Amino acid sequence: MARGVCKLGVVLGVAAMLAAGTAAAQGDGEGIDSQILWPAPGPSNFPTVESSDVVGHAGVAFSALFGYDRKPLGVQPAGQKTLWTVEDVVGADFMWAFGIVDIFQVGLALPVVLDQDGKGADIPGIMPIGADEADYTLASSALRDLRFNAKARFLGGGVPNPDRRDFGLAFDLGVSLPTGDELNFAGDGGFVFAPNAIVDFHRCKFSAALNLGARLRTEKSRLANLTVGHQGTAGLGLTGHYFERRLLLSVEGTALAEFEDMGRVGVEYRGGVGYVPDDAKAITLWLSGGSSAGSGDLLGTPQVRVLLGIVYAPGAEGEALE
Repeated sequence: MARGVCKLGVVLGVAAMLAAGTAAAQGDGEGIDSQILWPAPGPSNFPTVESSDVVGHAGVAFSALFGYDRKPLGVQPAGQKTLWTVEDVVGADFMWAFGIVDIFQVGLALPVVLDQDGKGADIPGIMPIGADEADYTLASSALRDLRFNAKARFLGGGVPNPDRRDFGLAFDLGVSLPTGDELNFAGDGGFVFAPNAIVDFHRCKFSAALNLGARLRTEKSRLANLTVGHQGTAGLGLTGHYFERRLLLSVEGTALAEFEDMGRVGVEYRGGVGYVPDDAKAITLWLSGGSSAGSGDLLGTPQVRVLLGIVYAPGAEGEALE
């Protein structure tokens, strides 16, 4: 059996082997992605929560979001302490959005793991006797799954005064392709469809947005006592705009829950500061950070997450996003 399949199969059998001494099913559960935060391309008034805004016709938006995660993925067999399969991660999402008409855009996200460490499958007492530790070591870098987005806005925008845009409504459909390194906890084993409904409000110095969606997997995976299948997602963002919209102060909350086990919920909360350096207000620099609550350590929600982002987005209908 291939080296990567053996490596992941060992990790996925931790709970059973420690509890009953049975052999692990080699290769079970391929496709555990330790990075659950999937930012979307295009303009937004928040660090990661989506707004209803889209890029104007023939417009192009680009963003890069760099992040550090502390302890994003662990397994906790009964009666045992948490084993941190992935303990520290530095990653990046490079994203593009293209406006086709004034109410529709398509997007592309290329996420990568720049550096990571953790136990991986190198867990004492789990490796076969005489095995080479190098065969069970977590790779320090990896490609993650390529993502595509299609977003349509049904309400909002197109008003003479952008500061009185009021309510907006949009729908975003994301699709994740299994192109990432699933054997190093950087990709899913199959396709993932991620529909997301977006309701937001913007007037003068205040923006708010609510995202409700799902991640629907063609294949589910298992990591010890954690099953990764269909999931529900939610996001809430609030932003204040100050000093002629040069300074942005934001708070966000995101949640992820397993449909088959709604008691397994991971919740993140973050604060963010944005700075808009250009008069056209098409460039935004973000610094955001926070922590998590609930059973997030088993869902991939990190104990600490710090984000640094740069966004170039001409805004709704080709104008600067206000």
